Amino acid sequence: MRNGLNITGVSETVHELREHPEEAIADFAVAASARTDDHGVFRARAQTLRAGTIRVARDFRLKQRSFTVEGAGGPTPHGSDADGIPTPYESALAALGACVLMTKVNGYTARGVTLGALRVTVRADLALDADGKPAAGAALSRLAWHCALDGDTSTDTVTSINRLVTAFSPNHRVFLDASPITVGARVERGDGTTVDISVPWTPAAAEAAAVCPVEADVVWENGSEAVYRTALTVNGVRRQSAPLIADQPKQLVGIDKGPNSQEILLSALCGELAALLEEEASADGTELHDPVLRADGRIDTRGMLNVHREISSSFHNLAIRLTARSDAPEAQLRGLLSRALSRAVLPATLLAERAITVTVAHGDAPQLTYDSTVEDAEGIRDEVTRRQREAAAS
Repeated sequence: MRNGLNITGVSETVHELREHPEEAIADFAVAASARTDDHGVFRARAQTLRAGTIRVARDFRLKQRSFTVEGAGGPTPHGSDADGIPTPYESALAALGACVLMTKVNGYTARGVTLGALRVTVRADLALDADGKPAAGAALSRLAWHCALDGDTSTDTVTSINRLVTAFSPNHRVFLDASPITVGARVERGDGTTVDISVPWTPAAAEAAAVCPVEADVVWENGSEAVYRTALTVNGVRRQSAPLIADQPKQLVGIDKGPNSQEILLSALCGELAALLEEEASADGTELHDPVLRADGRIDTRGMLNVHREISSSFHNLAIRLTARSDAPEAQLRGLLSRALSRAVLPATLLAERAITVTVAHGDAPQLTYDSTVEDAEGIRDEVTRRQREAAAS
């Protein structure tokens, strides 16, 4: 046991995954009514985790706050100190930071390093339009994370672990890689029939009139548990969330104290889309009864442990599905979803490859700084594969 984790069975796990690949799959999901309340709050709930051949109950509620509310002073951010609820953009950065942090804890534990403290701070710029709202379909820019580490280890080990994190941390890869989201809807008609609707979409990529700095600060507690706070700044005013917990399921070396980083990201995707669907439906008069959004994504442990080089190490197979009752024409419903998605920032951010600026501070050593790219991450995986094959042949 080190750093609150027991990972002594990793080699046995790798062997088991080769013999029983179905056990490597972990399918995460969140779902909720696709409506925000009178305060602009969207409430999602983690769904049953499918971890290999078992089903794991997940009973966590995740809240997202719409970005703006029209008040006497114009648009102002939600997520104030008073209510403590983050916006989807803050939660998405928290999901990235929590996953990077957990991957690092696993890496240092495997190397026999006892950690004193570990913190990951993620920052990005959110583009705003002339009305102070998120610019339609404009991806988050200047995405970066900084890690501060206290532990008795060498600079070479810190550098090595950090390189591996940029190749194998699932949420780092989902932001780094091109990660398209499949979107669809199932609509029940008044006569009891149902129709399935596929939804093509392209980000609107509107021009920015201003930017809003967004931040998530994730601090390691012990084992797989972390506490995060988020913040955003508009017109020089910084608003910070309440502290929130991220953890892992017991089946993934956690203790189930909170939702994990994949569930936080899925909730952020749903929360942003719910608010946009409400706006678009209100604007064109489309009636949606009992709308529910569900978001899904997958981790394959064979990719995370490089058991098979060809399997993705990213959080992948992302999908969002709307279910509702409506007698609106199919074309109208498809247009509604397409317009909402074209305005969404987070799907646009995940859609294309991007570089992530990474910095690491460790004691008195010079700060490590570089841009993480898909090319670099794939090169690291190739290097790990080569070493694994050499070790197996010796």
